[in-house]
Amino acid sequence: MKLETADFAGVVVATPVGRLDLVSYSALRDGLLKAAADAPLGLVVRLGSGFEVPSLAMLSVFTTVCVKVSQWPDIPMVLLAETQHREDLRASGVTRFVRTVADLEEAWKAVEQPPPCQFRRVPLPNSPTAPIMARAVVREACELWDLPALTEDAVLVVSELVENAVRHARSESLLRIELRPSGLSLAVQDDDPAPPVLEWPDLDVPGHRGVQLVARISVAWGCAPSSDGGKIVWALLGPRGGE
Repeated sequence: MKLETADFAGVVVATPVGRLDLVSYSALRDGLLKAAADAPLGLVVRLGSGFEVPSLAMLSVFTTVCVKVSQWPDIPMVLLAETQHREDLRASGVTRFVRTVADLEEAWKAVEQPPPCQFRRVPLPNSPTAPIMARAVVREACELWDLPALTEDAVLVVSELVENAVRHARSESLLRIELRPSGLSLAVQDDDPAPPVLEWPDLDVPGHRGVQLVARISVAWGCAPSSDGGKIVWALLGPRGGE
């Protein structure tokens, strides 16, 4: 399975070419998530004559990707399918969860009005000062966007995400803060492709509480490969804060 991608004015069009089966399922899923990781305006998956699927059950990959993309980076995803593929998608039930269109014009209309979003993107150094900078930026954003109920949780989460980038990736990082109707997302991109490990924190040590704290506080969290070979670790906080 090969995934061809092109950028059209900020919208990524991804065209799978090859046979979708048990072997290629994970490669297509991860490839589509990687295409969405840079937060384009939208993701259009174009299914043409070069795409083969022997079993309708394999089409669930698009539902899986759509669910993950709707959590983060919360961008619209559309399936652009030729006639036979549209019938297969309908028969498999995928069209109940993923918007499916017949031509590019419909696809552009589907993604031209993404959910309203406020965002900040801040580069951070490979330095112990990076978590301090990240906490300050998040506090300022929460104050500016009137999110008092989210502030303390957001500060804790971003501190852990950036601390992990400094301690384990040992690289500069990019902090992305985005406010959408689904909530506040915090994402940290670094140069290390290795995903974070969910482990029990040492509660006697200030900081370094690991992604377990992130998982406990967040509505959802995850890790996606970035286009430059590194990774993006993200977390989504609910719009009204959590316990």
